[in-house]
Amino acid sequence: MTQPGVGPSAPTLLGRQPRPPAHTGFDRLAVVVAAPGMKRLELAVEDRRGKLAEAAEYARENATCYSDWFARNGHASPLAGQLRAVADGRPLRGPAPVRALLHCELSHGVLMGVQDFDAVRGPIRVEYAAAGDEFAGFRSTVTCGAGEPVLRDDAGIFASVFQGPDARTGITRGTERLLFLIFDAPGLSPERFEAAVHGVSALLDEAGGAPRVERVDLT
Repeated sequence: MTQPGVGPSAPTLLGRQPRPPAHTGFDRLAVVVAAPGMKRLELAVEDRRGKLAEAAEYARENATCYSDWFARNGHASPLAGQLRAVADGRPLRGPAPVRALLHCELSHGVLMGVQDFDAVRGPIRVEYAAAGDEFAGFRSTVTCGAGEPVLRDDAGIFASVFQGPDARTGITRGTERLLFLIFDAPGLSPERFEAAVHGVSALLDEAGGAPRVERVDLT
């Protein structure tokens, strides 16, 4: 699959900050930037809906890596609840980018995020928060713990691996370019991580998004 890119401002990923011992095994991060047709993205997700049940066991195996890692750090992974909802037959809800995110997460059991790429300011840096670092979440101010893995741009923290994205870079009706984030976890094999990255890129390519993929090695 060719990846012509989405313009000159594709992300620069930086990930050289020393990693706390508590997060050994959080070895990689990938981002996929794309500008899909939102209706085409909606249809692509709908066309693949039947495949979620086939992938359920594989996804549950991967999701356990996140459940264990989050629990060790005092948080609950959202993946287990999402997988239960799919098993109960509940449909994916939300705008097309959110449904695409949920489909990709639930197809692979790998934690991801989707945000408005054009709201990101400058390079994306993988960092580990100081105790008390804050950012504006969707519902309230999010306070980070010491060593919590976060993503930062020139305007500040815009996502926590454990606590989700900020409001500044959230998807809106005017969003054109999507930033998909694919997070590693201790115990997840490199092959399964790469399968998730490929799944996101393939879906966005099907929707005409001309996806561009970048990765950073955190080891």
